[in-house]
Amino acid sequence: MTSLPDTAEPPLTLRSPQDLLAAVPYQLGFRPAESVVLACVAGRRLVLVARVGLDDLGTPSAHDGLAGLRRAVRHADPDWCALIVYTDHDPADVEDRAELVRDVLDPATRVEEWHVSSTRFRGLGCTDAGCCPRDGHPVEALDSGVVGAAQVLAGRTVAASARAAFEIRPADRAVRDLAARAARRSEHAGRTDDTRTTWRREALATWRQALRCVPPAPDGDGADAVGPALAGRVAAALADRQVRDAALLTLVPGHDASARSTLECADPVGVEEATARAMAAVTDPAVAVRPDAATAARARAVLERTVACAPRRLQAAPLTLLAFLAWWEGDGARASHRVADALDRDPGYRLARLVEGVVGTGLPPGWVRRRGAAPAQPPDRQVG
Repeated sequence: MTSLPDTAEPPLTLRSPQDLLAAVPYQLGFRPAESVVLACVAGRRLVLVARVGLDDLGTPSAHDGLAGLRRAVRHADPDWCALIVYTDHDPADVEDRAELVRDVLDPATRVEEWHVSSTRFRGLGCTDAGCCPRDGHPVEALDSGVVGAAQVLAGRTVAASARAAFEIRPADRAVRDLAARAARRSEHAGRTDDTRTTWRREALATWRQALRCVPPAPDGDGADAVGPALAGRVAAALADRQVRDAALLTLVPGHDASARSTLECADPVGVEEATARAMAAVTDPAVAVRPDAATAARARAVLERTVACAPRRLQAAPLTLLAFLAWWEGDGARASHRVADALDRDPGYRLARLVEGVVGTGLPPGWVRRRGAAPAQPPDRQVG
């Protein structure tokens, strides 16, 4: 799993390895545990953070699974990297697994190695007792440093685990029941061929209505403004492949007309091809654009609210769109978790498989490659 530092934010300047250690949990969104983290720096900027679970590094396919990380590191072209072993055990016990991550680096790249437990941190191989006491330093020192304090002042928080960071909590049972009834009514209304085209137009209008309900907050707060009935109708709308693809296109600047035409296409193959072209449009550096922050925040809020309210059978589509949006924004960690959840709901969901392939290869979104920013990241390999 990886995290792409937000290029819309002021650059995070690192003055010491301790600054880097303090920044990692904020970049990931949670405190790593039983993992190896590779953090890459160019100049004084953190350009890549990638986490791989120790359990996954112990599997026979671990080496092949790091191909995306190897590609991301090459694109980042770091000046130096920190290889951080997060474990409450002796780091020597997992040296062979850390070595797999070390091998993705160019041999000429300078590497500093660290061990972080739940209570202490220290440099591996450091023999200066003044710098790295035998028992290390308390981890609280990282939070109280300049970087940790700046993140707190900026309102950023760190979850205790990846599961806590990415979990979408189900709404109350009464809310879910209301959403389920609204979804069933909407599905019934569009069941016949005679009503399908009109229903699809209304379904896309429902999606747009839900987006308008969310206040224009940069973090997408206000999703509760999307009531259970509206969330249920959105879930039913996105379950239709053409409406789902049209909704995806509404998120891509300049593709609103394509969203409308997608609804009129009677050929399912043509719909899939149009969706593939939209994916290419955000992948190809020659034409790709960065997602609009306000639109992305609203869409994220609506989709998360839909997942929280909708029946499980209708969750694959909004989870897949959330995965696509996270990848497009450069959040490989969140994208990986969202697409895994989508495939848990429906293992054969084709768009989820497509997004999984893009995320799994570590392919950066086109705007990242065109602007020479930090790369998008390979997927998480373990829920921390």
